[in-house]
Amino acid sequence: MTPPLHEQMLTVAPGRALHVTTRQAEAPVTLFFVHGGGGNKNQWRRQFAHFLPQHVNIVAWDAFGHGKSQRSKREQDFSADAFLRDFSFIFEKFRTEKTIIIAHSFGCRITLAWLLQVWTRRHVLPVDGLVLLGPAPHENKRRGLFGNWMDHLPLPVMEILRPQLGRRFEALAWYPGTDPALLAFERNATRHNSLFMMRSLLRQGPVFPAAALKALPAVPVTLIAGAHDGIVPHSTVEKLADSLPGAEVHTLDECAHQIMLEKPDEVNMLTDAMLARVNAGRA
Repeated sequence: MTPPLHEQMLTVAPGRALHVTTRQAEAPVTLFFVHGGGGNKNQWRRQFAHFLPQHVNIVAWDAFGHGKSQRSKREQDFSADAFLRDFSFIFEKFRTEKTIIIAHSFGCRITLAWLLQVWTRRHVLPVDGLVLLGPAPHENKRRGLFGNWMDHLPLPVMEILRPQLGRRFEALAWYPGTDPALLAFERNATRHNSLFMMRSLLRQGPVFPAAALKALPAVPVTLIAGAHDGIVPHSTVEKLADSLPGAEVHTLDECAHQIMLEKPDEVNMLTDAMLARVNAGRA
């Protein structure tokens, strides 16, 4: 019988709890799923369904302030250091013999910053493969999401204009032909996201030059880009590919920024390929 997904609230630090989904299959390989800013772990549901019948462990969590995890109105709770500590806690608790990290957008930024931190401190790279979807820019702090006057509005005004801002985000993040039912589902799932949280996250996200990644040892990396991504420029993906030894880029047509939801079959296929590479490396 296939072990089911298990959900729990996990205290990662005093006053800081994350909602975590796991599937422990006593397998040698664990897949860690890291969602992006403003997202939630349920956005990986098509990947969960695909990998549940396979002999792998699954770990995913709602980042602090997201989904079912604890929330806060303190800006310091959304610092880069706080998110890196969360990442390290979850990874160390659930890591196994082999690990693959599948991350999206801001989740890629956190993942890469954490890998740089671990390598600098311990000269150990504790992953065997990376699948990075629409990796968020990481060389500068971002004052906002839209790159225009909307980012400079006071928070009370942004709350009033939230429907308009939401429509602008959807125009940038989703391919025009996306199923309206999927859009409605995701819109409902993120309606409780705090604009304060999003602004704090963007202002305090980890910053590092892409060239710093060249110091990391070679590990299989699959970069997946949406051909119509209005959030992450393709130049960001190309720069990462140049900086990560052994990285390969796959650009998906009729796809924007919400890659695992817009093109789940393609994401699953590329992740299967990464899993096969990691398993082959065990021999």
